[in-house]
Amino acid sequence: MALPPDIHKKYLFIDESGDPVFYGNRKKLLVGTEGFQPYLIMGMIETSDRKAMRKAVIGFMDNIKADRLYNSIPSINSDKGWFVHARGDHPEIRAKFFELLRNLDGFRTHIVIAKKELNIFNRKHNNNPTEFYFDVLHHLLNGRLDNADCSYNLYLSQRGNNSLHRFQTAVDKALAAKEFNTKGSIKCNLEIVPSKEMPELSIVDYLMWAVQRKLLAGESRYFDALQSKYETVLNLYDDEGE
Repeated sequence: MALPPDIHKKYLFIDESGDPVFYGNRKKLLVGTEGFQPYLIMGMIETSDRKAMRKAVIGFMDNIKADRLYNSIPSINSDKGWFVHARGDHPEIRAKFFELLRNLDGFRTHIVIAKKELNIFNRKHNNNPTEFYFDVLHHLLNGRLDNADCSYNLYLSQRGNNSLHRFQTAVDKALAAKEFNTKGSIKCNLEIVPSKEMPELSIVDYLMWAVQRKLLAGESRYFDALQSKYETVLNLYDDEGE
């Protein structure tokens, strides 16, 4: 059924970098070991023009696959299929996609950085990585679902133990702070989707990669080049540990 003409659509694409894991097999503590991810970073782009975002990424991919200079790169012509993904992309492809993002408008970016502190994980998240993950997601969504004249469509990248129930709980928690939403006036449609099937998530992925690169490698040029694209960057446990 078509939405009433006074309802506007907003699209929110959500992805993550790092993981919420502190313990491995047999409850082995991973903090300080090789390969441990010290941050969980969650990012989101918000747009009213989903078609433009999708068209930009698909057009980029089509041009790369048609260009003899790039289409022989193993990650591009892999039998598994290629989608734009910062960590796995060839450096030349990565540079070209950053150039695309520098000139792409029509979206707002929100980032939440959660440094993985064991005492917070034990005390606040009950040693539960799923609780940790969805608490960070709640902070990402908090204050973003605030327009009763909008219909929100939220797409969460399919990773690990993501579940629609947990996703819905995080959204409900973000909505609960809105007094005018007591009667459910804000409409949200939620989906968990594979990144390779949702080109818009590639934009989020690259924006998070730039933040992660600055945090882990001290290389800020990617973040600096896209700084105008970030509306909010929140260090979640930076001061009080809450």
